[in-house]
Amino acid sequence: MKKAMKTAGVQTQTPLSSVGAVVPTLQRTFIMTSRHGLHARPCALLVRTLRHFTCQVEITADGTVANGASILGLMSLAVGFESKLTFAICGLEAAGAMAAVQRLFETQFDEAYPPNHKPAARLDQTAQIYRHR
Repeated sequence: MKKAMKTAGVQTQTPLSSVGAVVPTLQRTFIMTSRHGLHARPCALLVRTLRHFTCQVEITADGTVANGASILGLMSLAVGFESKLTFAICGLEAAGAMAAVQRLFETQFDEAYPPNHKPAARLDQTAQIYRHR
């Protein structure tokens, strides 16, 4: 059974000096409910998801900030199970990007894995092999 996703959200306004317009900045905190945390596959999926939006993304975990366009930056956050991540998204498509991020957390980044990926089943099979020796 999947745990419920926990979030808190704030919206502010950020001026863009080059355009002179005010662009919304959305901020929301998510809790990592996947037991595997945020490793290479989920980081890659997050970057691939966010690159389709016209926005800038900063992710903060335990006081460390990473750019949402950098897989290595995201991995350096060392996000584990039940860690808090705060997303600050600024840009014309900030709302769409935040909705996409929320969807990834709601599904525990399931898209990052092949359809038949069941690590627990493989571990059980390995344990059975060793028991029968």
